[in-house]
Amino acid sequence: MGKKLRKQAEKLGIIILPKTVLYARAKNIKQKQELLTLYIPDTVDAIRDYLLWNNPNLLKDRDGTKNVTHFYLASDLNLYIEIFDKPSFWTIMNPAKHAIQITIYTDNETFISGIANAVNQLWEDGILPHMDWDWIEKQFKINREDCIITWKKFL
Repeated sequence: MGKKLRKQAEKLGIIILPKTVLYARAKNIKQKQELLTLYIPDTVDAIRDYLLWNNPNLLKDRDGTKNVTHFYLASDLNLYIEIFDKPSFWTIMNPAKHAIQITIYTDNETFISGIANAVNQLWEDGILPHMDWDWIEKQFKINREDCIITWKKFL
């Protein structure tokens, strides 16, 4: 489903723009009943709302059931985002057990900062003190220090 938006972003040349990856976790999880029950982290809502505020013509799609990828394309802004949510199956309602990878393609760092701040503002004291870095590192095979540097660059 969402692969169509990625192909569209590739056609527009947005995928070749600089790529920034942020790792996050949810503060809250909401259930959404469609054909299947979806568990949507508030981080996805925060990013979507920020994007809609900046571009009402935002194209969006979703793919997956347990591991869900949310796709957003704002061609007017030269911006394409994939948000991959990888929850632990047995604790799917536990926000701390949602490892989230936010991949942003854009040449405009203002949008990256806006997205980072939209997620950061979910917590009174910011997201970094609430990250379960052991869980994130295990899920994505990344280095926490590199992730923290990226977050701090855009906050």
